[in-house]
Amino acid sequence: MGAFRSVIAVVLGGVLLSVAGGAAATTAQAAGLGGCARGNVLTGNRMPGTGSAGQSVRRAADLWGCSSALLPGIDSGHFSAELPWLGFGAPTSGTFTWSDGSVSTATGLPNTLWTITSGPASGHTIQFQLEWPMNGDWYYTDNSMAVAGATFVQ
Repeated sequence: MGAFRSVIAVVLGGVLLSVAGGAAATTAQAAGLGGCARGNVLTGNRMPGTGSAGQSVRRAADLWGCSSALLPGIDSGHFSAELPWLGFGAPTSGTFTWSDGSVSTATGLPNTLWTITSGPASGHTIQFQLEWPMNGDWYYTDNSMAVAGATFVQ
């Protein structure tokens, strides 16, 4: 029975994290940090690369309804990154290509947080709100995941 309760707690915890992520998005936007209100699917495609067994996972997602003083004149964007398969804890580079044609480079870990290192919003961290938490999953699965949006958290 204890193991059953633990599984339910994990599942409910995932739902609560998703709800909390939505609440955080509203709070961050109210605080002026903003973000992108909607997304489509964070895809995952395994391909030859730098990770375990010479493979990587290419991830991509589109974001819409962007509103932020950190992204002036930008209303949407496309995220992409190539992550080393089973590269737990390995910082990974990604890019956000914005609707105005500008590009931001970002560095992230397998926890939905991406720090923008150049381009619009440089120096700030954006967090994806996914259907379910995907902490290490970014690196060790090629599953796709629905994106609710993305919010600047700092």
